[in-house]
Amino acid sequence: MQSESVEPFVDNWAYLRAELTWLDRALSLAIARQRKETKEVDRAARSRADRVTSHWWKGLVTLEGETAYDSPVESMRRRSTTPKASYQQQLEAKIDISQQRGILLGLPLLCRRLQLSVAEKNLVLMALAPEISRRYGRLYNYIQETDYPGATGLPTVDLILRILCRSDAEWRSLRHCLSGDSALMQHHLIELKSAQTDPLLGRLVKLADPLVTYLLADQPTAIALEALLSLPTPLTTFGQAYEPSPAPRSSRLTSHPTPWSALILPPALVADLEHLCHRVQFAQAVDATWNFQSPHPGTIALLAGAPGTGKTMAAQAIAQTLQTPLHCIDLCQVRPDDQSRYLQELVVQAPTVLLLKSAQHWFGRNAALSNADIHQFLIQRQQQGITLLSVHHKQTVMAQWRQLVQAVLEFPLPDQSSRRRLWQRAFPAAVPLDPAIDWNWLARRFVLSGGEIYAIAREAAIYAAAAAATTVTMQHLMQAYELAKGTQGRGKRIQA
Repeated sequence: MQSESVEPFVDNWAYLRAELTWLDRALSLAIARQRKETKEVDRAARSRADRVTSHWWKGLVTLEGETAYDSPVESMRRRSTTPKASYQQQLEAKIDISQQRGILLGLPLLCRRLQLSVAEKNLVLMALAPEISRRYGRLYNYIQETDYPGATGLPTVDLILRILCRSDAEWRSLRHCLSGDSALMQHHLIELKSAQTDPLLGRLVKLADPLVTYLLADQPTAIALEALLSLPTPLTTFGQAYEPSPAPRSSRLTSHPTPWSALILPPALVADLEHLCHRVQFAQAVDATWNFQSPHPGTIALLAGAPGTGKTMAAQAIAQTLQTPLHCIDLCQVRPDDQSRYLQELVVQAPTVLLLKSAQHWFGRNAALSNADIHQFLIQRQQQGITLLSVHHKQTVMAQWRQLVQAVLEFPLPDQSSRRRLWQRAFPAAVPLDPAIDWNWLARRFVLSGGEIYAIAREAAIYAAAAAATTVTMQHLMQAYELAKGTQGRGKRIQA
């Protein structure tokens, strides 16, 4: 196939439409096959028992001159006139030319980053489809014979295996991806919805909300993907295994060694963060010795800044200073129907240091919780410990809640001097670095957050390892940056 004749995808949505066209064909074949089979069974069956046991007798009774079998590995090859490899090659060619033109596509980036197979990619696509159109949910319900009010519209493991697998080997391999130590499961990108006692085949497959957001983005970048893969799940305990309980619990992060000197932030901001600790460390002594009576011994602070500007590291430094664990919940990963339970859990636990990431989900205009519940929670937190509300923009928190906040701390993008230090600190001491790397040029040229710099540094190390290089060089850094920038908008943050 000549690359000159291959047109790139216009954008990520054009690519998704092409993938969904394939899924439409696969589902139409499955529906046609099911209708034909149902009609044949209804004609031959004499009782309800006959219908229930049809998967046995269909292989013995000839219907319309063709033996039929009900198997989880039914093949679609009889109706296929175009070799599947040909379609896949055409798709890969369009993906490659798109990425050469700087058009980044979310699902292919994910597949290459995690080395997913074509079957795993199509698994993600099937689980993503109901997030794009409810039509797919209705089709899934029809094929699964769950077409009744209240049905979820999510595909079961069984449906995914029946649609995607053409042999026993493919069936076993893809099933293992949903039950074993696959990359999708290790990164908590897929959720299996159902009781643990249900058979795996009957469980519903749902993509994690952050993954859906990434895959449906107009311009999904490599940096956004790395941030997605590094996200902790709401029910993950850092540093130790989490034992599930009937009621959800917040994450309990054991503070990593993060002294204040490790934070590359403006000195005034560091001083304000340290003062949050002082409010806890010295409040009791001040009140007892000098007879103050504070109505609000606790502190609520709003941390506002772009992703990667150091808000979580600052929270870890606060917890370490106070020698207490940091309890953290990323609210964007909490399902709407679980939010009240999370709130009640926090009321009961009353952690000393609490970080609520994506706080706009509780304190913004479209919060799933009632104003009364939020107000009661904030009043309680004013009486105990430190509560940190983390958002990208402070305006996303409603004014009525900002009035109950004692401190609004804004985390800016690092200046050139700070960026130079961030570049140098992004590499662990064990990484061999080329002495010719121009740190000053990198800091001057690219206006990036600390999180973005770290992601690029790690990607550069991967390029160096793949090339069997003895050191990480400027060439590797530029390769990593070109992969990560993704959009022309990123170019607006390049200094002349």
